[in-house]
Parts: sequence; structure tokens; C-alpha cells
Amino acid sequence: MALVKRSSGAAAVASGPIDDIFAALAKRPDVVSFAVGAPDPALLPGELVSALSRDVIGKYGSAVLQYGMTQGFGPLLDEARNLLRTRGIRCSPDSLHISTGGSGALHNVCLALLDPQDVVLVETPTYGPAVKEFRSHGATVVGVPSDDFGIVPEALEEALARYDAAFVYLLPTFQNPTGRTMPTPRREQIAQIVVGHDTLVIEDDVYADLRYRGVAPPALVSFAPDNSVYITSLSKTLAPALRVGITVMPPDLLRSVLALKQGIDMQTSTYCQAIAAEFLGSAAGAAHLARLVEVYSAKLDTLADAVERHFPPGFQWVAPDGGMFLWVEGPQGFDADALLGTALREGVAFLPGSAFYADDADHRNTMRLSFANVPGDDIDRGIAVLAALCEEAT
Repeated sequence: MALVKRSSGAAAVASGPIDDIFAALAKRPDVVSFAVGAPDPALLPGELVSALSRDVIGKYGSAVLQYGMTQGFGPLLDEARNLLRTRGIRCSPDSLHISTGGSGALHNVCLALLDPQDVVLVETPTYGPAVKEFRSHGATVVGVPSDDFGIVPEALEEALARYDAAFVYLLPTFQNPTGRTMPTPRREQIAQIVVGHDTLVIEDDVYADLRYRGVAPPALVSFAPDNSVYITSLSKTLAPALRVGITVMPPDLLRSVLALKQGIDMQTSTYCQAIAAEFLGSAAGAAHLARLVEVYSAKLDTLADAVERHFPPGFQWVAPDGGMFLWVEGPQGFDADALLGTALREGVAFLPGSAFYADDADHRNTMRLSFANVPGDDIDRGIAVLAALCEEAT
């Protein structure tokens, strides 16, 4: 067989623990999995999407099956502006873009911004697949210390003084993996620092609509619109398979992104965009979102209660106000990575927290528990098994 040459980017993103866990779960449908950060299959709105599909064909005919504008489908761009206004974001027509999911937006922005050896600053911990994306472009990813309220302003100031960073990547709301939310005063501080250093911040905000309690703070982009890229998507609220993301960025950056996108996938599916536009503008869409919030809120309460009752002393966690994740930190010496194989054999899965750090330090005493994808009746049983294993391992 001929040797196939791989790029340096491909070599930098070899299969990791998340990929390995998902491959194992595909062979074990009996496992109670707190590993998968995906919507509940029972809540994916098949009948609604079918009805919306009929509506868009009736409204637009075969036009939605044709190539479309790279920037996005006009009716969805209009609905996206309405959605963004509810989050305190006002954007001009030349700063808004419909991407192929949130991950597609991040990829295209990285293509436009990153050169090999560039530095990207991230929270500690952060979203693991984003780190993989940055490294695929040859970037050096540097973790910046964070606390219960997100990235620490003084630490970010120090990092920006030390590195000529291409950008800062943050998940201020219901962060993946910790579930934490950055409060408004911290967002204002971070925005001031970013503007003061004339750098760019990418705000990944794909969980914003999954709020179960409390009041939403303004989006970070609202405090630094000229220095921000804002990414959200409908994957968590409508359907991941539609691959519809919404992105706001400075117009000069958007021009570069759109030129690159033309050579990648030309445009996000017009058909899927049309369905998304109907969803955002419909009472049925609003009712579906309300149902998601109701069900996921109950699941989070069930998970938090189970962790409180079953986990042994020495383990710490804070129930978030929304999103899909609960972050658990064990005592020093607890090794979540070593526990995973035993847990899978016992019929329960989770993601070790070490998968969410950019550095090589030892973060093996943490784990991420995702509740959205787990049937409600399985949560307590799965946590009881996992907690017993954690007690044995400490």
C-alpha cells in the first residue's frame, strides 16, 4: 500500500479520549452514558421538522433546493437578527453570517485568522474539540487560569502582555465543560482588557437558550462589538443534523470568512436554513424550546440530587443555571482517567476532565457529567453506580 502523506494539522489532531469513548459507546447501547453532550433523542422534533419542511417547500418551492448566497438565506438572516436582539446583540447586515453549525463557524474563522505558531488563549478548562481545531491550524494553545466566574481578568491581562495572541476563545454562558456562567461585571472587565490590547475574543454561545433559572447576562460581544466574534447555533435547540449556526463578526473579517467558505462548502444548506427560519419565527418553535427547558431543567435537578446523595465526601460540584453539564472535582489522588475503563465495564460512562485542558499538567481528578442525553429514569441508577466506583477509587 502506498504511503499517504498527512499534513502537520492532521498529525496534530489524532484520535483522543473523547473519540475513543464514543467509539466504545457505539458498541454498548446498554451503558448509562453521562459522556455525550448531545440533545435527548426523544426530544428531537421529527414531526415539527417534517411540518416545517412542507411549509418551506410550499412557500419557496424548488428555490430552497438550489445553491444560495454564501452569507446566508435572507429570511434566516432576518430571524437571526431578531434572535440576537433578545440577547442584547445588534448587528449590521455586513457582520452577520449563517454557518454550517457552530463548529463550521469556528473552523472558518480559524482559517481566516490563524497561521502556524500563532497563540490562542483559552479558559482553564475549555471545550476540548476547539483546542483540537486550533492545533490543526498549527496554533499553540495556552490555558489561562480561571475561577468559578470564568477566565481571571488579571491572568488574561498578564497572558496578553506576554503573548501576541491571535485571539482569546471563551464560553461565557453555561461553559462546556464546567457549566459556569460569567457574571456581567466580569464580562465588562474582560471586554475592557480585550479592547485595551486590541485583540479579538471569540464568544462561543451555543447553550444560551437552555437557561433553567436566573437572568441572562448580556452577551460579551455587546461590550466589545468591534473586537468580538459571536457564535451560536440551533444544534442544541432544533436539531444537530441541520447544521445551522449563526455568527456575528467585524465586517472585514466576515469578507475573508465568506471568501474562504466558498472554497469549503460554498454555502450552508438553503433547505436547512429555510427550515431554521420557519422554526425561529413560529409559535411551534417557541413551544418546543419551552419543552426543552422544562425537561432538561428536571433532568439537571435529578442529576444534582443524585450526586448529592450518592457521591462520597471529598467530591465537589456546583449545579449550573443551564446548559447540559455538571462538573465534578474529586480529591487529589482521585484518577478519573484510570476509573473510566472500570466504569464502562460496570455500565456507566462519563468524560474525564483531563480531555478539556490545553496544557499537559495533571487534571485527572475531574469529570464532566452530561445529563441531556440520559433518560430521566436512568440518571439516579447511573450515578449510584458511578459514585460507588469513585468511593472505591479514593
